[in-house]
Amino acid sequence: MTTMLSNIIEHHGRKNQRLAFLEEDLAHAKLEEEKLKAMIEALEKEKSEMNAKVALMERKDSTICWKPRWKAFK
Repeated sequence: MTTMLSNIIEHHGRKNQRLAFLEEDLAHAKLEEEKLKAMIEALEKEKSEMNAKVALMERKDSTICWKPRWKAFK
């Protein structure tokens, strides 16, 4: 009877230990998720800044007066 009881207690102890490890892994995963979200936000901000720069360059290019090559030599 006591061995059965001690086996049950040992089994629950192992379950609790596994649960603690899983909770620790979950905490690490949540921390990683937050880091990745911050990286994604930074990259999206950089992307929008680059898109704004490209749009500005395209606007500047379109406002430059240029002649076609065949007209430049006449």
